[in-house]
Order: sequence, then C-alpha cells, then structure tokens
Amino acid sequence: MQEIMENPYIAGDGYTYEYRAIKAWLGKHKISPVTKLRFPHTCIIPNHSLRSAIQEWKSSSAISTS
Repeated sequence: MQEIMENPYIAGDGYTYEYRAIKAWLGKHKISPVTKLRFPHTCIIPNHSLRSAIQEWKSSSAISTS
C-alpha cells in the first residue's frame, strides 16, 4: 500500500503487512505477494513491536513539526 501502517500483521511468509491489505490478499490468493511462494500457513499475528515503533515515530514527528 506504500502508506504508514496503522495495524501491522506478520503473515506466514515472515513479512509484515497492513492488516486490511493482507486479509484481502489472503481471501483471494494462497501465495505471498512478496516472495510469490505458497504460504506455509494462513495465520497472521499482530506485530506489536512495529506498531509501537510507528506510534512512537508519529508522536516524535508531530512534536518536531510543532
């Protein structure tokens, strides 16, 4: 999507995607959009570390532009 993620999730290929995007992708495809290989599983899990880092970056960016 090339936007700042709001809700990052890790897919079976080990890559992190925006939740809405990977859910839509998994509804239509069985292969990774990055590697083009079949997903070993279709479970996705929240990437809490990345979400925290993004929120921290957004907060510091908002402060520095003020």
